[in-house]
Amino acid sequence: MITDLDPLERSQRTPASLQMIVENIARLCADAFADLCAVYLRAEPNAPAAFCTRIPEAFAALRAAAFDDAYPERARDAGLEGLVCEPLIVDGTPIGTVVLATTRDGMTEVTPAIATMVAAILSNAITQASQLAHHHRVSERLQRAMLPERLVQGPGISFDAAYKPASHDAEVGGDWYDAFDVGNGKIGISVGDVTGHGLEAAVTMSEIRGAIRAAAATHHSPAALLNAVEAMVSSQAIGVASAIAGIFDPATGILRYACAGHPPPVLVTAKGVAYVLPGGGLLLGLGEPVASLERTVTIAPGASCFFYTDGLTEHTRDPIVGEERLVAAIEHLAAQDTLSAHQLHMRIIVEGPNLDDCATLLLRRAESAPAPVERYTYSAIPNSARLARDAIRGYAERCGVGRDLAYDIVLAAGEAVANAIEYGARSPEATFTVEISRDGAELRVSVESDGHWRSTPSHKDRGRGIAIMRACATEVEVSSTSERTHLTLTFADPP
Repeated sequence: MITDLDPLERSQRTPASLQMIVENIARLCADAFADLCAVYLRAEPNAPAAFCTRIPEAFAALRAAAFDDAYPERARDAGLEGLVCEPLIVDGTPIGTVVLATTRDGMTEVTPAIATMVAAILSNAITQASQLAHHHRVSERLQRAMLPERLVQGPGISFDAAYKPASHDAEVGGDWYDAFDVGNGKIGISVGDVTGHGLEAAVTMSEIRGAIRAAAATHHSPAALLNAVEAMVSSQAIGVASAIAGIFDPATGILRYACAGHPPPVLVTAKGVAYVLPGGGLLLGLGEPVASLERTVTIAPGASCFFYTDGLTEHTRDPIVGEERLVAAIEHLAAQDTLSAHQLHMRIIVEGPNLDDCATLLLRRAESAPAPVERYTYSAIPNSARLARDAIRGYAERCGVGRDLAYDIVLAAGEAVANAIEYGARSPEATFTVEISRDGAELRVSVESDGHWRSTPSHKDRGRGIAIMRACATEVEVSSTSERTHLTLTFADPP
């Protein structure tokens, strides 16, 4: 409602916090010594920017009245006998008026002095707000200028991004998103958040984003990439930041990523189910190796992946609740077929101001007909089991297999995946691969992992996986050495 004015021209609009200050001052004046206090600004002279009275239903005619030469007469008609009008001055230029009035001759010799003091307080508040708004706008422009003008695209994949600055004055921060070509057909991804706000944070953001781009040219491991950037950030003492860095292969859909104290990505299946992937790591700039374990996930055809900063999950200052809201919002948008970075911001920040910047990057992989052979690679961790099952189910459905057979395929392949995770290589960054293909009436699923699967169960109530596979599949083949295990399931699709 309060608009900055010529000659200040440093802000198009003053923030909501200044509106609150003006209203509070008007309320204090009305409560303490005046029956009415109204504040007018030159930009909006036809209605008061703030209007307060201690007589609840009085002065209805003045609540929307303009401040002009006829105002004293309208005030008298409304029953006001005492009236003091004091100009608001900024940089020597009148920008508005504060009006104090009473229903009787209650004005004293000190009332004009009080009005002068109130006008000085209001003028000072407007000046400071203009300076803050100017700083906010310059920082935001700088930050937006430092964000990529366009995001790299590729066959069958697309990127979408959104950035929303904090609502508070001068609360522009150092959030960023980026998607760029790293050669060999692969795409680099980075999203991060520099601690602090303002111009310094925006400059630091640009330096770190650029360092990640540069490191991606020589470091093909996201974890090694982040550790190299950490060395630069710490040696130059340019700030502290969280970040996620990834390398995505559009040809295979494989994403490898690592986190440095950053919120984990969220994978959305083609069916619209959202899964929070693993995160972790230490912040950049602490002088310690930062990257969490490198993780691998395949974004199957029709699936998407969100990368974001913590302004999206800490909107309510409760990150656990924030993550739950994030997952619910993503699944709602997927169900409505309106999945986008901007729509996610709109869905999350629906009440009040956002307390922190939000930067979001969305990677989509297009739906496609089933290829003769599709491969999916995942980190050998429990979270990957459901992702692999979803990918296998999606392939079976795209092949048009019947519901019963699809159930058997997912059940048997799920057992094979569970074995690969539990009995495969114990390396923290171990992976397993699922290969699925169709040849005429036969559909094959192969699961391969490093390490030799144990032939005996680790618990007496377990060890029925192979039996389940044999019951569901037409044929089960297992080939295992001390270094690698390969299991193939064959299913016959009835005519």
